[in-house]
Amino acid sequence: MNITRHGDPCPLCRTPLLVDVYQVRSSESAFVQREVLNARRCPGCQTTRPEQWSEAMRARYKDD
Repeated sequence: MNITRHGDPCPLCRTPLLVDVYQVRSSESAFVQREVLNARRCPGCQTTRPEQWSEAMRARYKDD
């Protein structure tokens, strides 16, 4: 199941990032078994400042 939720503030504009997450659920349990982070995005900065956006996200989340 794919969901989108709010995450950390954007490093450029401080708007909460949209985080795309894939949740793995079991038919035997109502709880989430595992979550896989697919993407972090800020619609404003990604479209207006793509180079700065890439650099800022690489610097902030380099270990993810």
